[in-house]
Amino acid sequence: METERNLNAAGIDNVTNGESVTNGESVMSVEGVVGVEARGAMCVECLSALAPGAAVLDRCGAALCRPCAAEFYVACAGCGGLVPSDEAPARASDGEAVCAECHTRGGTPDGDALPTDVEVAALVSEYVVLHEESKRLEARMGEIKERLKLSARSRPRVSNAVVLRAGDEGPAVRCSFAVKTTYDAARLAEAEALLGAAEFASLFERKVSYSAVKDGLEAFLSSPDDGRAAARDIILAAEQRTETTTLGVVARKKPAS
Repeated sequence: METERNLNAAGIDNVTNGESVTNGESVMSVEGVVGVEARGAMCVECLSALAPGAAVLDRCGAALCRPCAAEFYVACAGCGGLVPSDEAPARASDGEAVCAECHTRGGTPDGDALPTDVEVAALVSEYVVLHEESKRLEARMGEIKERLKLSARSRPRVSNAVVLRAGDEGPAVRCSFAVKTTYDAARLAEAEALLGAAEFASLFERKVSYSAVKDGLEAFLSSPDDGRAAARDIILAAEQRTETTTLGVVARKKPAS
């Protein structure tokens, strides 16, 4: 009974004909170890003789008696094979014990192999170089974008955009313009007092900031009604427009086949 409890504690529920079973599922057998056969008729730990079919096999096919398997071995959380407890590193993701082979593949039998120390050193060096280069490129791209935006602002716009091209058939960038309008809350409060809440609501939506009801506001501002002239003046004084400019690379047209 003590041996059974130790086997269960090691994650080995039962052993039959050289096959270890963990949590009710087969995790390791002679057939499960590619190119490996059961080795010897004695326990590799205590050297005691083993009856036919009574051996527990580790992931390499070595025979173990049940007490030694329970005391000194643990089932790999990756491939399920038995591995010596003191040779089973903890998987980084959850701390579960795994064999050395699964450990080098991130804790799973079919995972990507972990980079070697030599590869890590090379990757770190390359990353640092690329990181510094990316900062230089980002700064230079910022300077170029500002110069291109400056040029685009002085050129005729088509659909509120300007295309800048390097030669007739060269690469091109599109500079798009968008205007964001905000309104001074204090000035609009004066307009609301003159117009009344209902009419004011037809011109503006009340939020943390004011957003114009475009069609209604444009019609109001262009109206010849002298009775609303004071409100129109206040609204125009409250209006603040900010133009934003974005730059994007224009995809080259594919040559006609």
